[in-house]
Amino acid sequence: MREPLKDRIRLEHIATAADNIARYTHNKTYEDLQADDMMCYAVVYNILAIGEAVYHLTKAYRAEHPDTPWDVIMRMRNILAHDYYKLKLQTVWEVVQHDLPPLREQVVRYLTETDWNEWEKNVAVISETATHKSLIQTASRMKDDGLSAKQIARYTGLSEEEIEKL
Repeated sequence: MREPLKDRIRLEHIATAADNIARYTHNKTYEDLQADDMMCYAVVYNILAIGEAVYHLTKAYRAEHPDTPWDVIMRMRNILAHDYYKLKLQTVWEVVQHDLPPLREQVVRYLTETDWNEWEKNVAVISETATHKSLIQTASRMKDDGLSAKQIARYTGLSEEEIEKL
């Protein structure tokens, strides 16, 4: 479920995971990564965590920040999670060396530049949540079953105006 109140937390997770990777690989080489299983798994896990956090950002937040290659990050996560046997360690190293530093800079900038109080009130973001979508689907079925907008509002918490539009 993509909840708008968690966009900030997801960005913090991304920054933390990037910091972890930087700490694990500081003064290390590709050969060090190849030779140290624990470091390798720690790096891969944190890249996976970044991809998962990106996946859970709202689509609206990602759309507001098109400079970040969100889709590429999520694809990397999918490869790590589902097609791990296809993964080339050299690719992981290149991500660590070339892609993570600018990603971290962007994420830190987003964390500081976003007016979180305003963002969390954003109706477009709130209406995107899976919970809201589920309530809309339920309300639609209830309306089809003949319940009034007032009854549906009482059960779902949606506004009568929103229900009338269904």
